[in-house]
Amino acid sequence: MPNPTPPPAARLTELPKPVFTDDRATLYLGDAVELLPLLPEASIDALVTDPPYGLSFNGQAWDDASGFRESLPHIDTSAMSAPEVFETWCTAWAAGALHALKPGAYVAAFGGARTWHRMVRGIENAGFEIRDQIAWLHTTGMPKSMDLSHAIDKHHGVERTDRVVQTTDHDGVLGATRTVLSKGTPVTEDAQRWQGWGTALRPAFEPIVIARKPPEGNVVRNVLKHGVGGLNVNGGRFAHDRWPTNVAFDAAQADALDVLTGTWQGESLSRKFPIFRFDHKASTAERPRAFGVSHATVKPLALMRWLITLVTPPHGVVLEPFAGSGTTVEAGALEGVRITAFEKDRAFVPLIRARIDRSDSHE
Repeated sequence: MPNPTPPPAARLTELPKPVFTDDRATLYLGDAVELLPLLPEASIDALVTDPPYGLSFNGQAWDDASGFRESLPHIDTSAMSAPEVFETWCTAWAAGALHALKPGAYVAAFGGARTWHRMVRGIENAGFEIRDQIAWLHTTGMPKSMDLSHAIDKHHGVERTDRVVQTTDHDGVLGATRTVLSKGTPVTEDAQRWQGWGTALRPAFEPIVIARKPPEGNVVRNVLKHGVGGLNVNGGRFAHDRWPTNVAFDAAQADALDVLTGTWQGESLSRKFPIFRFDHKASTAERPRAFGVSHATVKPLALMRWLITLVTPPHGVVLEPFAGSGTTVEAGALEGVRITAFEKDRAFVPLIRARIDRSDSHE
């Protein structure tokens, strides 16, 4: 494994001037891999982040191998596959985070189902302990699947005649049926044989890794010395003081679970898990726009607040290396912790500022 820390000649020698700072948050513009090693050592209480997943989301450079390679000029990645580059990049930012976090500090980091193992390996390679994972279950993910039958007809040069059909799927707006455009009836024998086959499942969960910087000595001594090392169990309780679990639902998933399982002794099964009353994709109200700019991968605010509460001591300092639209920043302000955040793309700075300003109205 190559050394993930850039040599001094290839990086800044001190943090740049922040683009924003007040008593709630400090925001720096720059690459997290370059900036993280410049934070004061052992100065951060927790890390909560929604980093790039390495899935080439919408063809964006910040989520594919080309963007990760740009962040790693000190490492020869020319012979690496895209997944290997992603893992190396994860090791690089995690190594910088390890430097900045206090001994015993926790990490909560989202990942994609197809690349999460690479991120976890990267975090572990940097020196963290992997403590757990949280499965965030949701209902509105859309499958990116190839219709094999339709693709086979196209491969054979056969054009299907599209047809309008009625489906009984409930669209939530227009009633029990809706009009859709079908891709037509399979034409070739091969296409008929593969009708109903695809290449992907519908995404219905996102994993969140829970990691920890190794404590100094035993946990009790570490907590007393550094003020971190445990999880805020009481702060993360839900539904009549239940112990926080490593599975979390959105409301629709919880309702579906109750329909399938019914109740036992007057209690629904979903009450045994934390339920966040939001859609998988944050609502329009939660998606800030500034000067015509918005962000495509906004996490719901309630979930981020719960994660911050779970891993951060009261009035602690939380690190978000990939601020994006600023959901973690806003969540931290609402939870009364201080946020240190990095964002590489200047276009998102107004969104983050809007999040910080909006947190005032919630207080």
